[in-house]
Amino acid sequence: MNKILLPLLLICYSTGIYSQGLSEKKLKEIVESYKSSIETALVIEDCGHVFDGPLYAAKQLENVFLDASLNFNSKERKVMASSIFYDVIRSKKIVKHHASKDSVLAIVQKITNQLVSKDVIYKLTIIDSKQVNAFTTMGGYLYITTGLLDFVDSYDELAFVIGHEVAHEIKLHTQRKVTKMLYSSSFFKLISIADFKKMVSSINSSLSAPFDQIDEYEADKYGLLLAKGAGYDVNRFGDFFKKFEKYEKRDLLTKLKSTHPFAKHRKNCISKYTN
Repeated sequence: MNKILLPLLLICYSTGIYSQGLSEKKLKEIVESYKSSIETALVIEDCGHVFDGPLYAAKQLENVFLDASLNFNSKERKVMASSIFYDVIRSKKIVKHHASKDSVLAIVQKITNQLVSKDVIYKLTIIDSKQVNAFTTMGGYLYITTGLLDFVDSYDELAFVIGHEVAHEIKLHTQRKVTKMLYSSSFFKLISIADFKKMVSSINSSLSAPFDQIDEYEADKYGLLLAKGAGYDVNRFGDFFKKFEKYEKRDLLTKLKSTHPFAKHRKNCISKYTN
């Protein structure tokens, strides 16, 4: 318990230093966020890998400093997002007309209707690839492979995947990853816009989007809520991971090298969220 609470208490302390001038409403939101983080960390500790609960708590501390250190305004995000999008479509084979596109767009619409903020307009691109994958880049650009569309057995399953990808945008996972890469690559020195765009593109345009394992858990939870709110069957969400589970090798080395949690653990946590 202490290994989970300590990072969260550090967040409270560090944020408290900068809390002067914050409104009562904002402070209440911060407190509620901490409570939610503790609850989620305890759930993940139970259903995930032995490392995942403590890592989730520690990740929240990292997020506080990343969010405070660098933030993109709406104009910067729009310019960056557009540049990344054009880099992606130049490097991938895009399917303009797919038999399932209208159905997928309908799911995207139902999912995004659940969002309180309407600042981001989500845009779908289907990529011709046998790989089973989906990813999102800054600015609400969603990418789904034809391999994924062939892999899922229901729209409920697909709605969960789309909700998961939307959650990556809402929860600022890509932006935080960019911030970390910016610091590690430039050692806090300014770099050119061209170099920065190239770096961000390399981070985001791969079909295996390099989100941290803890971000995947958070995107699973929030994506589940979005898909559920859109009317899809929560009992089918875990089906996506059941098909991966029997093929994965769950050893420590694989755990340390992987950008995603084990499918078995993600399936277990989805079951916890739906109960």
